[in-house]
Amino acid sequence: MKHIIEEWHQNICDSALWEFYFGGMRAGSLDIETTGLDPSKNKFILGGVYDAQTNQLHQVLAESRAEEADALAEYMDTLADLDVVVTYNGRHFDIPFIDTRLKKHPEVSTLSCSFLYDLDLYRVLSGHSPIRKFVPNMKQKTLENYMGLWETRADEISGAESVDLYNQYEATADRSAEAKILLHNNDDVRQLTRLTKAITKSDFHRAMFRIGFPVKYGPAMLTVNNIRLQKDRLEFNGTQNRLPFRYLGFEWSGWPVSSRFTGENFEVSVPVIRRKGITVIDLEAAGLADMNAPGPSGIRFEDYPGCASGFLVIEDADGIRYREANHFIKEFAKKFMEENI
Repeated sequence: MKHIIEEWHQNICDSALWEFYFGGMRAGSLDIETTGLDPSKNKFILGGVYDAQTNQLHQVLAESRAEEADALAEYMDTLADLDVVVTYNGRHFDIPFIDTRLKKHPEVSTLSCSFLYDLDLYRVLSGHSPIRKFVPNMKQKTLENYMGLWETRADEISGAESVDLYNQYEATADRSAEAKILLHNNDDVRQLTRLTKAITKSDFHRAMFRIGFPVKYGPAMLTVNNIRLQKDRLEFNGTQNRLPFRYLGFEWSGWPVSSRFTGENFEVSVPVIRRKGITVIDLEAAGLADMNAPGPSGIRFEDYPGCASGFLVIEDADGIRYREANHFIKEFAKKFMEENI
């Protein structure tokens, strides 16, 4: 097994959108190489991750299939301090592949990626951006070309060619094959990091409302996975990533809030008020009446045009105000963590 560390200085994304959802969180970008697409029988052979806090790009290579468990353990160690990873189709491939392969080995079967929030750029851009109208497909390299990043990629092989090269490398220890495999993965991680700026070309607040987002308070973190605006309730649920706690309640300072934190998952339901085509939340009842307190990216509730007299508009005739709804959920979820950790 080899663990290669390279110094590299690249901000993941300089934008207010990034800060709104991920400010204060330790972030990186992640890409893996495998011997095939089926994690039940194919192997993890190489994992790359860029840690934007240490400015280090890590690559963990299994020099043979027999080293998979050791490589997985080492790779998980490189991920341990991260809160957020940027991937491309990671929710359908990279993350579940890693978790499935971990379970195949008793010595690492207790490990998982459940502590991470995966910002899957494929899911954001394919479902919440007009970019797909201007490109022939949604492959990562196609998006790189669209974003003008083609000149920053050095490797010229595909994922399938990488598998063939690995078979050659494993059989002969061919260093030229090893170099090509590492370059392919290295470039994928670097390009993915650069590609993250494409979130500014999406309806990112809507994407986060539909896909979910992390909420961090101190060392604790949870992920909101599902949000539903019902007739008289705003409901959201998800998973607890770090420092999970247990809590069951049916009111919040006299406000009829239903909440259940099980130690792994959580669900919260808060009342909303509907009047004349708008839906509002009572910030004072929620314990968020201090509208001067800075929220995500320094934004305060009072900065929103739909916030007055302690009430926040989260839906109007034009539809859901995704930014305001997400902001409220982030701050209210932090209240639960503050009270219970």
